[in-house]
This record gives sequence, structure tokens and C-alpha cells, in this order.
Amino acid sequence: MKSVDPGILPQSHCSTFQPSEFARENLIYMTWCGHYYCTSQYYMDRQSYPEALLLFVRHGEMDVRYGGKSFTIHKGDILLLDCNRPHYYRAHDDLEFVYIHFDGSNSHVLTNYLIDLNGSPIFRQESNMEIGKELYDIAVLHEKGTIQPPFQVSAWITQLLYKLSLAAAPPIQEDSPINQAIQYILHHVGDPITLDDLSQLTNFSPYYLSHLFKKQTGYSPSEYIINTRLEKAERMLTHTRKSIAEIAYEVGYGSASSFINVFTRKVGCTPKTYRTQHQSGNIIIGYDIERF
Repeated sequence: MKSVDPGILPQSHCSTFQPSEFARENLIYMTWCGHYYCTSQYYMDRQSYPEALLLFVRHGEMDVRYGGKSFTIHKGDILLLDCNRPHYYRAHDDLEFVYIHFDGSNSHVLTNYLIDLNGSPIFRQESNMEIGKELYDIAVLHEKGTIQPPFQVSAWITQLLYKLSLAAAPPIQEDSPINQAIQYILHHVGDPITLDDLSQLTNFSPYYLSHLFKKQTGYSPSEYIINTRLEKAERMLTHTRKSIAEIAYEVGYGSASSFINVFTRKVGCTPKTYRTQHQSGNIIIGYDIERF
């Protein structure tokens, strides 16, 4: 079908989809896809739109305003927006782009997570061309009237978001400062660990360390410390007969009550309940917990 929006040139095309009730309730689904050629008359200025947008610029430029910031995106850039939030974009002459709108199961949560992780709705990475080709191929496919099964569409969109996540949080190098901080946490999980300790270790300011740590791991340093402590506590609850108080001390808590409060809030049950649900009759006595 042809778009009726001003500034969309005649060679452009788009497709719209009506997902099944099952897809709406359980999957990520696509609502629009298209391949647009634009003049500077094309723009969108909306306070809210119910879906997320993934867009790849094949040629030209586009001005974008999102999250109180303004950007200009160029050939090879990817734009990811949670359109529930106010957004504006306007084409420059000779703009060409491919896009999908998508919605459904946790799609907005994932979109905002990736934008926050990336620090921007604009993604610039090696895999952009691969993602752009996939968006182009899907636009051509549906222009021909092809119907895709909902699970296939959901898996494809999820894979696209996964590829974006690899750029937003690149693999952690073994000799990187962030890996040094991680190793320090793993080997000192029972000790008091502060952001200042990690800052001195990595020679980063606390602010920059927190930003980089979350970008590369998905967690703040404090969240990572808590999760590491709780993971060790879960192993000890499952594989040892140590008391709750002993475990609390070994994973860095000064009292059993503070450990129980954190464990219950994060895991969803008390340590005692967790032990009852997960502990088998084969308890390993005196084993090295760090090996597990």
C-alpha cells in the first residue's frame, strides 16, 4: 500500500498488520513495516503513539527530537524509539529509510532498556548494515503479500533487539577495568565493598565507573554486588547445612535480619523457604563454595 503522509514519494510502500489475539497477549508483533523515500515535507510530531519504532537510514539525513535531546541521524544509523513518549522526526530531502513498528509482550520495556543502555536512541555499530538489510528484506517480503507466522515474527524482532544490545553493551574484555571490578567483587563477596573501592581499583571516577559498569553489564555496581551475594547464598542454602546467620555473614551481611530482608525482596521468598524448595538429600559437606 501507499502512504498518504505528506512528503512520502510515490515509489514508497508500507504494509500494516492485524495481530491475532494470542499474539497481542503473548508475543512481540509487528504492526507496520515500510520502505520510504522522502522530501523535507515528511515529519512526525506526536506526544504519544502506541508502538515502538525501529528505523534504518539507507540514504540521507533526518532530524530527531526525543527525551529532551535533538539529534541528526545519517546513512547507516539506526533509530529506536518508544513512541509512547513524545517524539519528533523530520526528513531532509532525498531521505530513504526502512522501518518497522512493533508492540506486544514487554516490547516497550525492552526498547527503553536498550535506549538507556546505549545512552541514546541512535545506534551506530558494525551490525547496523545487517539489521538494515533485514528490515529492507522484510519490507519487500510483505510488499509481495507474504504472511509470516506470529512466532517467527516475534523471534525475528527479538533477535533484532538482541543485536542492538550487543553494541549497547559490548563484550567485556578480560583485561578491561570493568572485568577487574567484577573479579574484585567475586573474590571479596563476603567483605564490605564500596563504589569508592572499585573506583580506586579501576582509576575511574565513581560516576564514570557506574555509567560504564551499567553499560557493559546491565547492572549498577551495587546491583551486581547484591546479585553476586545472593547467588552465593542460594548455592550455600542448596548445598550446605550452614545456618542462615552463618550464610549471611559469609556473603557480606552484618546480621541475619538484613540478609533475610534483602533475600526475600529480591528472590521472592525467605532463605528458609528457598532452602526447603531447593535442597536435596545429597548435601555436600565441606566443599569449596567458590568452585560452584
